[in-house]
Amino acid sequence: MIMGNCDPILESTFSAIPELHDAAYWKAQYEGQVAGQALTKALTNEIRKSSDLSVIYQTALQGMADLFGVSQAMMLRLRFWDPRQMLRVTDRLPKTRVLVESVWPIPASTEPALPPHSYWISECQVTQAAMRSFPEFLNVSTLNDFETILESPAIVVDLLNPQIHPALLMLPLENKGKPLGFLVLQHDQSRRWTAAEIDLIELIAGQTSSAIIQTETLRQVESIVEDRTAQLQHSVDLQGKLYELNRKQIERLREMNKRMDEFLSTLSHELRTPLTSMMLAIRMLQEATLSPERRSKYLNILEQQCLQEASLINDLLALQELETKQVEMQVQVVDIAHLTQELKLNFKQRWTGKGLSLDIETVPGISLSTDIGSLNRVLLELLTNAGKYGDANTKITMTLKKIGKQLEIAVSNLGAGITAAEMPYIFEKFRRGHGITDSMVPGTGLGLALVKSLMQHLSGTITAESTIVAEKQNDDDAPSHITTFTVLLPMSPNMAKG
Repeated sequence: MIMGNCDPILESTFSAIPELHDAAYWKAQYEGQVAGQALTKALTNEIRKSSDLSVIYQTALQGMADLFGVSQAMMLRLRFWDPRQMLRVTDRLPKTRVLVESVWPIPASTEPALPPHSYWISECQVTQAAMRSFPEFLNVSTLNDFETILESPAIVVDLLNPQIHPALLMLPLENKGKPLGFLVLQHDQSRRWTAAEIDLIELIAGQTSSAIIQTETLRQVESIVEDRTAQLQHSVDLQGKLYELNRKQIERLREMNKRMDEFLSTLSHELRTPLTSMMLAIRMLQEATLSPERRSKYLNILEQQCLQEASLINDLLALQELETKQVEMQVQVVDIAHLTQELKLNFKQRWTGKGLSLDIETVPGISLSTDIGSLNRVLLELLTNAGKYGDANTKITMTLKKIGKQLEIAVSNLGAGITAAEMPYIFEKFRRGHGITDSMVPGTGLGLALVKSLMQHLSGTITAESTIVAEKQNDDDAPSHITTFTVLLPMSPNMAKG
């Protein structure tokens, strides 16, 4: 090769390195540079378009294996037991798990023994040496060189066994001075790496480190977004539930206000009507020319309206005491036969004008322990209600029987009945069936409400049913129903508690 007027030192260098005169050497250098640039470009494109680290790892490992002719390449990741120990520690290595995230060549699934997927750093002196060298790379060229980093006895994982791969290059993967893992290149023969090769491998290690940080940051952001989205959705769902709850509460308040207005309106009517009749009777009684017969008539009206007013007030007070649980149980043994006999005599006189009769069906010897005053009031109200709405000249039936530890009392009458729409509300205060006012049936609508409260006081239950037994003959007639109120009472207060 003609050098011309070259520098003597440069000329001596060219003369000392025969390869510099070889065209094949320069061709190989050029092709190596082109291949290195192609690998970094391919890796850059893969990082740009893919968020799968395993694909990025394989691209880097296979590219370096093809370029440098290594026998094995790996990506190792570090998982610190305590993330605060990610900074390098020279005297004592932190407790760290080493994850084998990618290996080239990819082990065949049919191989009997696959490399371990992870190991503790304490299980491999080679990895410990690479960790202590951080942030510099670990370069072992021959089997003899391993003696400088291995202690006796040598503890090395099979993947880094120097007997199989005597040449080793481990370059750190890092981010801002914190170790992320290692890029490992191995050869089954001794090998010395050139500075140009190491520069290229360091570039690829830097690209891989950036891909790791980029991917993990993206995953963290996605995780935060998912968490915030879930929290937001939960908040929206909660707001929806709260809105629905508030809406229902407002509806209930409106219904309660409506019921209260109806209650006050009915109560005002029920109080004013007797008072109006009494005031009229008092005015008539004040007339000096009033005959004895008319005076007696108005006195009877005054007495009846006073009794109705007193009954209404007493019922309201009784309901208030029962609803606020101010009534104490006065428990005593009740003889059912004696109680029903008194009821039969009482209502026989009441129902004479309407032609009603009371048929009591029971078995002798039944007795129970309960509040006799409350039970008597329940039966009086049920029989009174049956007499009011029963058809004239029909039979009212009261059946009593023992069922287990309970006494069942059923009161039935034949009459207009209760519609399915009215049935859910019959035990509410001042609730009376449609058409009752038109039929001029007297009452305040407190009787069944009082019965329901008394049954709760006695730890019992009451139900009602109304069944058609005869269709109406013409448009003016109402179909006949058998209406039955059924009471279940414990035989004693102790049984109710059990």
